[in-house]
Amino acid sequence: MTDRRDEAPYVIVEKRGSGLGAFLGGAIAGALVALLYTPRTGEETKQEIREGLLRLREDADSRFGQLRSEVEERYDRVREEVGERIELARGDVKHRKVQAEEAVKAGREAARKAREDLEKRVAESKDSYRKSIDELADTAEVDVEEVKKAARHVKEAVTEALED
Repeated sequence: MTDRRDEAPYVIVEKRGSGLGAFLGGAIAGALVALLYTPRTGEETKQEIREGLLRLREDADSRFGQLRSEVEERYDRVREEVGERIELARGDVKHRKVQAEEAVKAGREAARKAREDLEKRVAESKDSYRKSIDELADTAEVDVEEVKKAARHVKEAVTEALED
């Protein structure tokens, strides 16, 4: 039993250089064979060689021109593609820079708010502390006055007791 894949034709594609060398080699070989098998006079042969070389030169110039235009076209495409990629990279860098600047700005704002909140809390704590100190001082003054009064009463009582 044969497999249908075995019946399908195979195509092999080989890529090589521009083929300019093979073309020139074939043209030269063809010219030599024509010279060997052509019954002509020397002058006719020289003329045909000149014409052949002229055609060969024109063909070589044409192929070289085609090759040159292909290379220039590829160069332009690659250059354009690289330029596009550079622009994309620049845009990405700019976008990330903006994001970083916004993050720094947001961080600074958060730090400023946290500092304000902390300063407010410290001020409130100081006020509360001062009020507590003032209340204690007021209470202490009242207590001191009461202690002084009590001490005077005790002193008077002791003095009266001693006099009796």
